[in-house]
Amino acid sequence: MSSREQALNAIAVGDLIYGLREDGRPDLLLVYIVDDVGFLARNIFNRASIRFGWDGDGRRLGDDLGCTIVSTASLPPEQHQVAIGLDRRMASNPEYPDSRLTEDEIRLVLDHHEFFEARLLPGTEAIVRQAQRLRAVSEILMMELDRADERDNPASLREYDDHIPALVELLEKTASAAEVRQVLSEVAVLRNRPQRVLERIAAVADSLVRLAQSWT
Repeated sequence: MSSREQALNAIAVGDLIYGLREDGRPDLLLVYIVDDVGFLARNIFNRASIRFGWDGDGRRLGDDLGCTIVSTASLPPEQHQVAIGLDRRMASNPEYPDSRLTEDEIRLVLDHHEFFEARLLPGTEAIVRQAQRLRAVSEILMMELDRADERDNPASLREYDDHIPALVELLEKTASAAEVRQVLSEVAVLRNRPQRVLERIAAVADSLVRLAQSWT
């Protein structure tokens, strides 16, 4: 039995584990049911549940989005307690202002992926690398192309999610800035984005090409 299989088979109720979805987004998960065929775990931030087999691959209940466990490392005790406390509070479905995150909880949200992605299960490196690329492209689009907090016709938080995998694939083929500009222009028109977004495309394409150069 490989070390990855041993780590997955040792998962028990109450464990905090880390998975990556097909779209590259991370899941910090609390295991709450274990049986012969696998286990159920929930995202402590949004309460979404995922059914996993003992191979570490799972599907989210509701939308069937795939997720793979890439780390079972133990969080430092203080962060572990923050995560468990947040899970308990979110279980009560609190209303504002009780739903506001504390400073420690915000730090957990922002930093947990770095902890786990530095402590991977063997054989998951390619999954993590792809997830990091998906997230990086998404961040550039949200920060440089079409911010969701703009006053006039803001983008939705998931405005470009369906297009990001194709963009990553294009960038991995060492596409030119002109090729990236063309794709971004087509996406912006398809999404009916305002003129200011079209005016930013050339600069964003250059940023994406520079990002892709760091992947090689």
